[in-house]
Amino acid sequence: MKTEDPTTNDQSPEGTDEVHIETINDAHRVSVLFESLLKRPLSLVEHIRKEQQPWHMNLAFLMITVVSLIVYGFVVGSFAMHEQLWASPLKFLLGAGMSALICFPSLYIFSCLTGASCELRSLVSGLQGTLALMGVLLVGFSPVLWVFSQSTHLLGFMGFLILVSWVIAFVFAMGFLDKLMKRSGARKLHAIKVWSGIFLLVTLQMSSSLRPILGRSDQLLTNEKRFFIQHWVETAGEVIGESH
Repeated sequence: MKTEDPTTNDQSPEGTDEVHIETINDAHRVSVLFESLLKRPLSLVEHIRKEQQPWHMNLAFLMITVVSLIVYGFVVGSFAMHEQLWASPLKFLLGAGMSALICFPSLYIFSCLTGASCELRSLVSGLQGTLALMGVLLVGFSPVLWVFSQSTHLLGFMGFLILVSWVIAFVFAMGFLDKLMKRSGARKLHAIKVWSGIFLLVTLQMSSSLRPILGRSDQLLTNEKRFFIQHWVETAGEVIGESH
């Protein structure tokens, strides 16, 4: 009887992430990284851990992230049209980039708390890969958002769709960072879960700090300080008031 090599299965019987690790060649190519993020994330994680000079790979990750957020931002901007066609993509890029820079020091600290033997360069590549995967997932939602952006004028509903797509993409993308931590020997993954929650809050706050992103305004940016939940509640209240 022919026996099956367990290393070729997608998952071990215990449900762990032990899978067959493939060698990734030409990891500096955008097309290779794009496919690996979706089809071979563990192989890509292992490549990140072993790569001594990841700068070309990081540049490819950056290109994927930038192009993806520009596409997603353009679709979001098509709801209000006019200046939002270029302002919305710019704000998504600024928001994601600033959030990553703000939260990276705490990522290093929390990764140390997990017990992971993850070097600084691997963390940089891991975070960039996470953002790239998130961008790719957001592009996948873009056709759905475009349909509603062209068929409805309900600001609150569009905001809800954008929030849902952002959170879903974020959660799945964080799985890539979790895999990096696991392959690096992390024993306390709850620390990374806490950091992921902090990172998500920072990105959501950027939606208020860089407003307007969905609607239009006389100002490109606002100087008024407002917590993102307060902003959403007040915006929803204004929309409801206008509808009556």
